[in-house]
Amino acid sequence: MRHATLVPFKYEEIPVGAIKPRGWVKDQLQLAAEGLSGHMIDFYRYVKNSSWIGGVEEYSELNEAAPYWYNGIVSLAYVLDDKRLKDQANQFLDYVLSHQADDGWLGPETTKETRGLWARCLLLLGMSAHAQAEPERRDEIIQAILRFTRLAHRMIQNNYQGYLSHEGDHFDPLKFGLARAHELSTTLQWLYENVSTDEDRSVIWDTMDLMWTGAEIGGRDWSKFFVPGVFPTSASIKPQPNFQHGVNMAQGLRYMAQKYRMNNDEKLARQTREAVDMAFRYHGTPSGSITSDEFLGGLGPERGTELCMTVELMYSLSWLHRLFGDNDYADLTEQAAFNALPGGISPDWWTHQYVTQSNQPWIKRLDGRPFYDVSLYGNIFGLEPDYPCCLVNHHQALPKLVCSAFLKKGNNGLIHRFLIPAEISTDLDGNHVSIIADTKYPFDQTIVYKFTTEKSFDFYTRLPGWASTDSHATLADGQVFPLEPDNENLFHFLVPAGSSHLGITLGADLRVVPRPSSPAISIYWGPLLYALDIDYTETSTPPTHWRKNVDPLPAEPKYPQLRDRTLVPAKGAEWRVAIDPSQITIRWAKRDSDPASPLPNPVWAHGAPPMTLSVAAIRIAWPVVDGAARGVPAEIVTEGEPFVARFVPFASAPLHMAEVPIVSLPRLDVDGWSE
Repeated sequence: MRHATLVPFKYEEIPVGAIKPRGWVKDQLQLAAEGLSGHMIDFYRYVKNSSWIGGVEEYSELNEAAPYWYNGIVSLAYVLDDKRLKDQANQFLDYVLSHQADDGWLGPETTKETRGLWARCLLLLGMSAHAQAEPERRDEIIQAILRFTRLAHRMIQNNYQGYLSHEGDHFDPLKFGLARAHELSTTLQWLYENVSTDEDRSVIWDTMDLMWTGAEIGGRDWSKFFVPGVFPTSASIKPQPNFQHGVNMAQGLRYMAQKYRMNNDEKLARQTREAVDMAFRYHGTPSGSITSDEFLGGLGPERGTELCMTVELMYSLSWLHRLFGDNDYADLTEQAAFNALPGGISPDWWTHQYVTQSNQPWIKRLDGRPFYDVSLYGNIFGLEPDYPCCLVNHHQALPKLVCSAFLKKGNNGLIHRFLIPAEISTDLDGNHVSIIADTKYPFDQTIVYKFTTEKSFDFYTRLPGWASTDSHATLADGQVFPLEPDNENLFHFLVPAGSSHLGITLGADLRVVPRPSSPAISIYWGPLLYALDIDYTETSTPPTHWRKNVDPLPAEPKYPQLRDRTLVPAKGAEWRVAIDPSQITIRWAKRDSDPASPLPNPVWAHGAPPMTLSVAAIRIAWPVVDGAARGVPAEIVTEGEPFVARFVPFASAPLHMAEVPIVSLPRLDVDGWSE
């Protein structure tokens, strides 16, 4: 074991806290800090009164709520450099470490029947990020993780205790932890590269190996699922245990890749690419996520995608891009980050949906049941529209996108990977480098870089797959030249010593993309999905308990924003439409006539994004089945006269239609149309 090495990542991560958000992304994270994310510890029973910090509240035997929250709050606290949030993270960590059991166990459980490994996976993810963000706590955290790992090693050696369920155990009745074998190795692979003794490395490696073996024994080997003939190509009817559960699958996309890092089997690397392709081909949504109303939902736009699915999918795709460098993984991460993620969270970050539908003409307690295993309340914006996992987990996604916006390439290179406004201050091979990336991306396709460096270094901008050939760079002296990507879809620029500037402009055309196995299309500009904007009226009620969404939760007078929000189409608003894609005009808001003007805050509020589309449309017959706009009509039956419809970025239209059929219409004055 002395000589065992992990396959290295193609690109190296930057320590948590070295990258800071700017512009609209910083606004979003501050809203998160001022919303649910930053206040759950103050009022939310599954965090404030969690068994992890001496309380009694848990929503399942998994005891996962507080670890989910901690994993997200660490990244949010340190990318914002927010003392209040850092205090929350450190107080939680202090309690957990001071209560680590004599045998090394981390957590509130005291008997072998209740000690399940799963929630520790989440805790350790947060702890590894905390160790990066607080270097003075690094050794303390690593030693605590090592103590736990030695115990986990002994437990797994003892007939897979805490992993495979035995008679009398009640830590994981649905075998979620068993389906997530690789989640522990996510941190253990980091730990393996951050300890020095052969003995420690041997225990870590053997623990990971035993986890893979346990998954095989327990029938949860994802490499047996992501194969043609086994992987489901349509909506789940009788889901195989765990495999077709959406969140499990989002995490399971890393299973083969993390095993590949240990055995260097290229077959696993190829299978990872095939798995991602199959997931999106058969279950992908135009917003960049996967249909998951608890289980894989096929391509039906009414089925919905769970917010947790989007969050975990973003993490997996980002991780896979860092390992392999495939540009598609980064493109898909951004697509989810700018569409599915904000689409499931209210602009003020005080409510969220459990599932978001691609075609969502109303947000209410549904009259029927279009979802497989989600309540009729599942698309409500609220505190607990269904299982609480989406609430305690939602806030990890955007901070971790910021943490991984820049990556190291070799000893002397930095990549701007996710093209959001951000800044970085770090050392490259002894050279201190700072970069400021000012941009309104994805609401604009221009990025202005400001570099400060003691010595020259290699800088790279990732070029998205949708960028057109008129993409170009502009030097400080006004010289313009085309962007020519290398075989990794990166544009290289040698940054000279001192201070310098670089401008990047990505060419972006409107793209009308046919939906697979459907008569529908979706419209994109850059990574943004555009959807029909349906005017609505809103009502709200006190939040309800997730079990039935009938019983009210205790009032929180300090937080009046905690409401369950119902939205229905306004009088005269139309959702049953087909469009003529040959008649589309781009419109920019007047407030954006000054390129230097900031974007609205909240940027995803209804009517806030600066660019909209005017599209020729007509009402059609569209049946409602099980309380939802069922499928997309294959036969178009028009009703009434053509009109000009307004399409906006998906996340800014809570009531929307993102998959619509096409029809040929007489010419309308879409250019001269005004609302």
